[in-house]
Amino acid sequence: MPSPNSPKSPESAASVSPAPPSPSGSPEPEATSMAAMARHPVLRMLFAALLVNTLGNGLFMTVSALLFTRVVGLSPSQVGFALALGGVFGIVSGVPMGRVADRFGARPTVVALLAAEGVLILGYTVVHSFWAAVPLICGVTFLDRGASSVRNALVGQALPAELRIPGRAFLRMATNGGVGVGAALASVALVLDTPGAYRTMVVLDAVTFVAAALLLRRVPAERPARDAASGGRGFGALTDVPYLVITVLSGVLVLQQGILEVGVPLWVTRETHAPRLLVSACLVLNTSMIIALQVRMSRGAEDPRVAARACLRAGTLMAVGCVLFGLSRGSDPWTASLLVLGAMALQTLGEVLCAAGTWALSYELADERAHGVYQGVFNGGFAAGALLGPLVVTQTALRHGMAGWLVFGAVFLVAAVLFVPATRWAAANRPAWEKAPA
Repeated sequence: MPSPNSPKSPESAASVSPAPPSPSGSPEPEATSMAAMARHPVLRMLFAALLVNTLGNGLFMTVSALLFTRVVGLSPSQVGFALALGGVFGIVSGVPMGRVADRFGARPTVVALLAAEGVLILGYTVVHSFWAAVPLICGVTFLDRGASSVRNALVGQALPAELRIPGRAFLRMATNGGVGVGAALASVALVLDTPGAYRTMVVLDAVTFVAAALLLRRVPAERPARDAASGGRGFGALTDVPYLVITVLSGVLVLQQGILEVGVPLWVTRETHAPRLLVSACLVLNTSMIIALQVRMSRGAEDPRVAARACLRAGTLMAVGCVLFGLSRGSDPWTASLLVLGAMALQTLGEVLCAAGTWALSYELADERAHGVYQGVFNGGFAAGALLGPLVVTQTALRHGMAGWLVFGAVFLVAAVLFVPATRWAAANRPAWEKAPA
């Protein structure tokens, strides 16, 4: 893909003519309508596999804390340490697993990773000590984040360029829907509150991994690129500095996940006069808005310039949302509730735009011959942001109140502003390897 400042080649001109709509609500092209994507054979199979797999994730996520403490026998601090260490393994898994995908193909790699994770996760039903649980958690997280990276590479390999971003948005609906259904089903285990009930959730989660692997076997396999398979430029993403900068900026915006996971529950219950029920309302609002808006607001983001502007808007909305969260402290219950809901709505709009923009940049600025490694690098940045998000929100907003929210918002705003020049730099740098001989 040429630089935004350079003349387009005939092929690229054809690919963007007519000009792509802004990801904010222009008429929906037939090829990327919801009905068309639901009929697309590859997207339909990816959607089914992801829906099944994330249903299992919802089962496990809902009971994991109680499973680790009441069944495995860990203390809360041990659980925190083990999950943090597992998160580090998740950050580093994307590149080696992406390299395997580039060499042998994304489909067989993700199928193998999901099947292996399904077997390994059964270990949670038999371990009963900290020293046995830690390597198991690290191994499961390594496979899980690696599978996520390779699945993203599979999207890049199995779908035409014009369907990658709307396809990812379509698949995100499966993620949110699956987790929600799984969480609702896991409430049965919470009511029973027995070791057997929690172990049953683990077994069901393992079954969903195997089922997802079997479904993905039906996705058409793509032959690995010749130079990727031969190992010539297998780890080029690690030396692609502009792409690494985009990855870091994307990871900064992903810190926003810590607000929903940790910031909102603790801020609402400890620092505001809003009712506790507002925590659940924020989760419902976030999920509902993502399902309703992700596909619509992702249209047109295939153009890196549009994607960079989407990231700019995303970080700005997140920053304003941080200010509203800070203002809710000390307000009466109704005002605090409205401010928190308004802040959550802005944060979610930013999350939707961030997803669309960063997905596009992760594909459009990558070497088409090495989607596995490039998606591995990008997914590592995502995993790092998700891991650090709770720490950042506790050390800024929850520790220093309004001043902390302002600092957190400033971090979002600075990253957002840097997206446009960083994308221009990355796009200008791309022809250096695009024209390299195979």
